[in-house]
Amino acid sequence: MENKTAAVGCRIYPAIFHKEDDGQYSVEFPDLGCATCGETLEQAFKMAKEALALWLDDCEPAEPTPLEKVVTEGDDRAMLVEADSGDDIVYFKNSEVPRAIENGLEKKGYTKYQMAQILGVDRAYISRIAKGERVPSVDMAKRIGILLDFDWRVFYADGTGAL
Repeated sequence: MENKTAAVGCRIYPAIFHKEDDGQYSVEFPDLGCATCGETLEQAFKMAKEALALWLDDCEPAEPTPLEKVVTEGDDRAMLVEADSGDDIVYFKNSEVPRAIENGLEKKGYTKYQMAQILGVDRAYISRIAKGERVPSVDMAKRIGILLDFDWRVFYADGTGAL
């Protein structure tokens, strides 16, 4: 059987979706060391597409394992995920976001890496958000705001503080 992922220029990778005890889904790309999560399977799949795109932007791609060779445990699901093209990933510059995140990290004593681990998302995703280059989903914005103790709506402000 032909490995479909190789034909796409390494933009499609197998991912393992695991339903957590709290009902959320964690997602791991075993070939890359990239991970993310979502409240529903649909949201986890969307987050996986974004995380994969961001990971591929920053790191050297590996040869994808054929889906039929991915090892899962229990009720885990292995699915192929194609990285977002970037067309629907919103990049922006909002000077308030990096400042709010840096202040929150300093106040809480976390690094960006620790923040990514706590939130269960990829480090590259958090780096882009922290630089003010990426708009997180509303759910992720709320989670970041709660973790770092600031108003999550800063992500959607137009630079003047208005939403």
